Amino acid sequence: MIFKGRFRTVRHKDHAVPTPLPRPLLGHDALLDIRVWRKSGETGPLLLVTSPRKTGPAVRRNRFRRQVRMAFLALADRLAGQPWIVWVRPARSAPPLDRLTFRDIEGQLRLALRRLPATDTP
Repeated sequence: MIFKGRFRTVRHKDHAVPTPLPRPLLGHDALLDIRVWRKSGETGPLLLVTSPRKTGPAVRRNRFRRQVRMAFLALADRLAGQPWIVWVRPARSAPPLDRLTFRDIEGQLRLALRRLPATDTP
């Protein structure tokens, strides 16, 4: 994820969502739907954040994206040098976006990243 010289948000065609979709890393009662897959020929993690219009107005959706990005950057050292694509979106059972706090998002993301399989490299 490259943004402002060092990190950049994923843009259209930077990724390909595999079919069938990978399973969510967290259960049905989670606040976030987090799915992860490997990207071949790439070094470093990419972050894909989706927040559909039905989750709230643009201000809340943009705030949610910023919070996910900041939580991901805080935890990205665990993924350094690994070709993961991390897809984050609000779960169907999630409360409205204005009720999700940064701590909720960071906690869910931390839990999901702990559940990643071990890397193939020694």
